Amino acid sequence: MFIPGPGAVFNDMIIRKHTILFALGLALLLTTFGCSSKKGYQSNNISYIYDTKNLALRPDFYVYHVSDTLTRVYYRINSNNLLYMRNGENSAYNAIFSLRYELVPSFENTAILDSGGFTVRDVEMNPPQKALTGSFDIRISEIPDNGELILHLVMADLNRKISFENFLRVNKKNERGRENFLLTDTTGNVIFKNHVATGAPFLLTYNKINAGSYYVSYYKRDFPLALPPYSSSAQESFSLEPDTTYLVNADKPIILEENGFYHFRLDTTQWAGFTVFSFYDQFPYIAKRLHLGPPLRYLTTKREYDKITEVINDPKALKEEVDKFWLERSGSVERSKVLVEAFYSRVQEANIFFSSYLEGWKTDRGIIYVIYGPPDKVYRSTSGEAWVYGDETSSLSYYFNFIKVSNPFTANDYSLNRMTSYRYGWGQAIESWRDGRIYNSKDIQREQDESDQFRYQRAPYWY
Repeated sequence: MFIPGPGAVFNDMIIRKHTILFALGLALLLTTFGCSSKKGYQSNNISYIYDTKNLALRPDFYVYHVSDTLTRVYYRINSNNLLYMRNGENSAYNAIFSLRYELVPSFENTAILDSGGFTVRDVEMNPPQKALTGSFDIRISEIPDNGELILHLVMADLNRKISFENFLRVNKKNERGRENFLLTDTTGNVIFKNHVATGAPFLLTYNKINAGSYYVSYYKRDFPLALPPYSSSAQESFSLEPDTTYLVNADKPIILEENGFYHFRLDTTQWAGFTVFSFYDQFPYIAKRLHLGPPLRYLTTKREYDKITEVINDPKALKEEVDKFWLERSGSVERSKVLVEAFYSRVQEANIFFSSYLEGWKTDRGIIYVIYGPPDKVYRSTSGEAWVYGDETSSLSYYFNFIKVSNPFTANDYSLNRMTSYRYGWGQAIESWRDGRIYNSKDIQREQDESDQFRYQRAPYWY
């Protein structure tokens, strides 16, 4: 557990991890995630989790420790994700889904500690527009030394005969950690994403005692964007010293007055607690013109982006500058609309998947996702995630290794192991976007096929 002192610098830890990883080299990374060494759930390709176009079921989960031995898992599934069927014209519509779970010690060790399952049927006279919510309890009697367990979940739509499989980290390291807090609205509905709009009241409940009050550390930070994957520069440091700290009543609704993030603790002697983020009220969506400019930094030259920043606070002028950029790339209004839809959809999806103490598109996984698109393969382990683009067996495949970072504010912080060898591939991807083409794994597959074709058709050497 990372417990910094008042003057600690958070990203020092990231820099140290990068140094160690670079020293180990790519060979060790391939050994860690290579096919021959994958054990347990490490071998599962879970790329579908980050691909919104190929998966109908997409439930949300929230882990809450009711006590030292009892953990409650809340779930939510949108009715639009389920197939409602009826037997006749006058009969009711039925949706039915099942949920199975297994609790195991780690991704590598899949010995079952607890398991169970249930089925839910929803009956409506008309196809509904609602969220189906519920919960189930698991017993935790054995806790590994590192305090972390893995919850394997499979939800299936029994009418459509499709399923969604996910793996949640269950953290029992600290009795005052984030999973010991329950975030709800004022009517008791669980808030599954810990982003709350300013002015929207919410409740935060601690499981062990009647807390009475929370210490709230408020941070208003303008974080830099993630660096390109080939960069050798160190990430800028992040001081944990808050802008301000104040007390709030734990038994009454809490309202955030400004954007930023708020870290709730029972006392200030340790960093374990619960963080609520408020990036902007429409988050994670790209809903306003002012949201269009910043993500373009990944594609623009410094001169181009300087023009955008000059009008960043003028929505009309910003929209005109952004439209001009895309029109110059595409050559037509119709094509520019396709590029805009693809690019900002990825930005929005990155916000949904990868947000931590900063918006998802600004993170290490976010920058790769926005430029390359959803990976072809994702392997998750205790130490992090490995992403593969293209044929995994090809020397031309793109392989990105993300290390999970211990962060007092979020469990969703991953740091990319950067390498100078990424420079060429990154340049190709950016050039594709700037030439008016949406870059994704199909481009990588095509590059691999062309390379193979060239190799096989090349005239033989004679000695």
